Order: sequence, then C-alpha cells, then structure tokens
Amino acid sequence: MSLNTAAVDELFAQRFAENLTPGLVYGVVRGTELIHSGAFGSTTLGGPAPGVDSVFRIASMSKSFTAAAVLLLRDRGLLDLDEAIAQYVPELVDQPPYSPDSPAVTLRLLLSMSAGLPTDDPWGDRQESLSYDDFGTFLDGGLTVGREPGVGFEYSNLGYALLGRAIENVVGGSSPEGANRDFIEHELLAPLGMTASAFSPDLIVNRVPGHVPPLHPAWAGDRLEGSRSWTEAEPIPSGSFAAMGGMHSSVADLARWVGGFVGAFSSATDAHPLSKASRREMQQMQRFGSVSATLALEGPEAGLGAVATGYGYGLMVDHDRLGQFVHHSGGYPGYGSRMLWHPATGLGVITLSNSTYAGAAPTAANALRRLVAEETAAGGPHRFSTVVKGLRPRLDSALEAAIERLRTFDPEGGEVFATPSLFADNVELDAPDVHRRTQISQARAKVGLPLGGAPYGYFSRSMGVALAVVPAEKGRYDLEVMLSPEAEPRIQTLRVSAVPDADEGMVACARAALEDDSPVIAALRAFGEPELITTPLSCDGSSKADFLVVAGATYWKVAVASSAVVTALPSADHPRLTYLASALRGG
Repeated sequence: MSLNTAAVDELFAQRFAENLTPGLVYGVVRGTELIHSGAFGSTTLGGPAPGVDSVFRIASMSKSFTAAAVLLLRDRGLLDLDEAIAQYVPELVDQPPYSPDSPAVTLRLLLSMSAGLPTDDPWGDRQESLSYDDFGTFLDGGLTVGREPGVGFEYSNLGYALLGRAIENVVGGSSPEGANRDFIEHELLAPLGMTASAFSPDLIVNRVPGHVPPLHPAWAGDRLEGSRSWTEAEPIPSGSFAAMGGMHSSVADLARWVGGFVGAFSSATDAHPLSKASRREMQQMQRFGSVSATLALEGPEAGLGAVATGYGYGLMVDHDRLGQFVHHSGGYPGYGSRMLWHPATGLGVITLSNSTYAGAAPTAANALRRLVAEETAAGGPHRFSTVVKGLRPRLDSALEAAIERLRTFDPEGGEVFATPSLFADNVELDAPDVHRRTQISQARAKVGLPLGGAPYGYFSRSMGVALAVVPAEKGRYDLEVMLSPEAEPRIQTLRVSAVPDADEGMVACARAALEDDSPVIAALRAFGEPELITTPLSCDGSSKADFLVVAGATYWKVAVASSAVVTALPSADHPRLTYLASALRGG
C-alpha cells in the first residue's frame, strides 16, 4: 500500500522552519528499501541542498555499530559478554569496585548502559580524537563509578569507548591503534555495501560540514539574543572515542543499516555479517529505563498513553500502544541525527542535520508513528495478531475448527465435545463435557448458530491465542482459542461467550449518557467527539448491556442497567479494544 509521505514532508518542513539548523535530510524506509526522502536548507551556508547521499557525522548512532562489532566477535568466540572489561582492558585491573560486594563491570553491562558510570554528555564528545596511548594514560588514572554496576540505566559515552578499546585489543594485536574502526569498516560496512560511511572525515567524499551556534542550550542554557547564526566547524579527527560517536554516514547507507535490523525478524535469508539472532538480541530491552505517561488532547493520538523505555545493545527500545520501536539519536558539536524503526511493520525514519544536537528526534518519531498508525489501520485482518508469527497457520486452522465444532455439535448427542484430535487432554478436566453441553445449548438459545468463520480476523494477546468475533443468527460469539505447546498443538482452552444484540432502548440509554454534563463526560469529550458503537461489548438480551465508546485514541465503557455509568477503560487493554471496535463496527 502507498503511505501518506506528504504528512512526513509537512512535519519536517515545520521542523526546518524552527531555524535550528542550516540543513536537514530525511528518509522513509520500508524493510531494506528507501521509499521516500526529502531535504531542506543547505549543506553549507548558501550552498547546495543535502541529499540522501550526503554524509554527516551520526554521533551516538555509532554505538549501534560498536555493539554489533562486539556481538560479531562474541559470535566468533573472541569475546565473552559476561567477562570483566578489565580482562580486555588491562589498565582497569586496579580500578577499585564501587563497594566490596559490587560485581565486576562486564561487557554486557557496558553494552546495556548499566555499568554504574555517570552520564558524560558533552564531555565525551570532546574526547573523540584521543589517541590509543593517551586513552590508556587516562584509564591508568582511574574512573568514577557512581553506583553499583547492574542495578540501573545511565547513559555513558565512556562505557562505549571502553568497548571500542576492548575490540582494539582483541583484533589489533601489536598495533591496536584504530583497530576498532578498521574492524567495523571491513567486517560490517563493506559487506553491507555502506560505501559512503567511514570514521575518518578525511575518507568522506561527500561530507557535510557541521555548524555550531555561539551558545547551545545543552551546554550553556539561554541562547544569545538576536538573529540565529552558525559557524562552520572544523572536522574532528577520529580517535579512541570513535566507538561512541565517530561514524559518518548518509541516509542512503543508514537505510541499509536499519533494513538489517528490520530484516532480523523475517524468515528470509540475507547476507548480513551479523546473525539474525544477534541483531534481534540488540533490539531487546536489556536494561529497563523508565515508564512515562502521555496525554494528548488532539490529533490522531488524542488520549492517555504510556511508554516503557530502555536500552538494548547500542539501541534504545520503546514499547507503547503501537508496539515496539527501536531507535537511537546522535548529538555532536555541529551535527544531530536520528534513526528509528517499527519492527512489526518494517517501517523506519532516518534524519540527519548539520547543526549541534539538531537531530529532529521528536519530528522523526511523530512521522514514523503516523506511518505506523496508517499502516496498521489498513493492514487487513492480521493487523491485530502480528505477535502470532510462526504459529499463524495452526492458529488459523484451530480457530476455524473450533467455530465449525460449535456450529455442528449436537448437545443432545452421544459424542463428547472436546474430541482428542482437536482438544488437549486438560480441556475435559477444566470444562467437563456435561457442563460444556449446557453452555452450548444456552448460547444457541441466546444468539443461534454461528453464521460462518471469523470475517474480521482475530486479536492475539500472545503467540498461541486468538480472540475472534464470529457473527451469529441473533448476535455474535466471542471465541478465544489457546493452543497447547505440544509438537502438534491442540486447543488447550476454548472460551465461548454468546452476545445477543441490544434493543433500541439500551442503545438510547447509552446515547443519553454521553450527553450528560458530568465531569466524566467532559473528560471523555476532551479527547474527541465520542463514537458509540451500538453493537454491545456484552449483553444479557433483556436488561443489561455494556457499550464501547471511542474518543480520540481513548476507549470508554457505558454500562447500561437500571442507570448508565461511563468509565474509562485501561490503556493496557487498548490493543484488544482496537480489534473489538473494528469488528463490532463490521470490519
């Protein structure tokens, strides 16, 4: 399907209009393909516009390359993630622990930003050109460790410089100076065809100069008053801190890099030098960072939300209502950058800027979220069950068989409902046949027979689970199937809920409740005009019904009985409610 890339262009145009950078370029990725790009401004003051082949310093986005190099050496048996960093960096042998009972700082803790080192922006940026010997001298003087290793997240540039030194000492032999950079360029960049990317600015053909303001808020607080001005920055030679922020790259090259991470979740083979398992490992939340609540009163995401953020290996990882996002920003004197992607859809956004810390991170995130929301909304019946992956054929057939069983089973006959060929052994113990027969008879009395399969797809809360809305003669069935982990999976749970249609009086009562002037209704309407879905969430057929209400990106319930009560539904249940809203509307 085509994407609304015009909305992406508009967002980046608005960002450029803030006058935070002389120029910026951006691209949209689907899988390994760069499908859209745009640019604003110039590479130099008064110069040409940047393009997807223009090369910028990507700063801390370099950490993903360092982490990939560490895992590549781990996979080759040359590094152990759970070994103390002092085994690979001898200058740290005499570094005292934070406390007598503190664990050793390992490569794994450094990779996941949980080694106890304090945050060091922007100090780390200014160490970029440090030579191998000078870095060794620095390490001989010891480090500051702020808390016990392994207990929390704190971003550290020094930690990734230490990983770079470990790589140098492992692969560099008697000449470790620059061996980390050489290893990444030859073992990662070259096989991926990232020919425009390199560490040393002297090797860059199409390098975009960085630009710095007189004062930057990240360094000094208030900007100087008056018109915005920039000074072209001198290129910084590559050195021992390159592992944390020294890479230069282009949107076109980074599309290949992002595509490699997206492709790690595909069954198709590829020629990436790092295994798919290790690429997936990098994208998992290895160290939890924080949970943040969100509140939006307008726009496509109007509503309450939350995002859990943490660090993988060289990558940040977020989880929210749209699923998993993987990303990293880069900020450096003269440059700002951002790459992020959504593994489930394969969509990603990359942006590079030529001004200090002007990486347009919020813009890139907003652009990708719009694309993902659009993609998932039009993604067909499987859009609610992306978690299923390899179990889909078996889950599809099990659900189809369960619906057919419910339609054809004779509660008065002699055959048991839970036949061993379809149902696991526990089913008869959990839901005895005598009671299941009664349940099916009562369900048919309420809504009649199922009319067919699951025309609206199904929702999966985990790999082997499917919740499906199945139309019936006088209402519907909500069926949930759960598969067993046997070699040939069978149904271990079948939940059957018969939901009759609600009468017009109940619907009218629910509508009236939404016209109330209570604080609850005022809060609901703050997120958008409410949509009452008149097919009920639940209904007893005579006196009680629950209705789903959608307002912006929020979900509410109107419980109709002797009176109507409106309550907000928890955001954790939004994925299931999104499926139900679609199905109850009729697809």
